[in-house]
Amino acid sequence: MCQREATAPRKRRSLTFSLRMPRTFCVATLFALIAGSVSSPASDGAAAGNKPGPQAKELLMTFWNQVKDADTKGLEAGLDPSWQVARADGSYMDKSEFLVKVGNGKIDLDAFKFGPMKTTRHGSSLVVRYMATAEYTIKGSRYKGTPAPYLATFIRQGGRWLMTSQANFDLPAK
Repeated sequence: MCQREATAPRKRRSLTFSLRMPRTFCVATLFALIAGSVSSPASDGAAAGNKPGPQAKELLMTFWNQVKDADTKGLEAGLDPSWQVARADGSYMDKSEFLVKVGNGKIDLDAFKFGPMKTTRHGSSLVVRYMATAEYTIKGSRYKGTPAPYLATFIRQGGRWLMTSQANFDLPAK
C-alpha cells in the first residue's frame, strides 16, 4: 500500500465554484443533445415547401378513394386506432363512429380534387396541410364543393403509414 507524504492541508475550493462547473457542463451538453436531435423536414427525406412528395399525395388519395368507395375494410386497416376527425362546424368523430357512418352511407363523398399541399416530416410522423375541393354529404348536410383547407397526420408503424387525424375546415352549403 502506498503511503502519502505529509503535506500542508489543501485549500478548499468554494462550493459555488465546484457546482458551477458541472452545471455549466450539463446545460451545454443538454443544449447540444437537443439541438442535435431536432432536424429539418428535408433532412428526413420528406418533401418540404409546397411539394408534397409522392408519399403524402398517395396516402391522401388512398384515404379519399376509400371514403368515396365506402371501403370500410381499407379504412379500418389504414386508420390508427386513435384516429379522429374534426370539422369547421365543431363536429367530430372517432374511428369507430366514422367507419359506421361511411359504411351506412351517412358520409357520402361524390367527387374530390386536391390543390396545393405542404408536407412536413420528422422521424415517423408526417403532417400534410392541403387544399381540397370536394362534393359530399355528412349527416344530411351538403358541402358546397369549393376549395377548403384540410390537415392530415400520419405515423409510421410496422413499415406502413397510418392516418392518425384529419381536420376538415370546409363549411356546409347554406
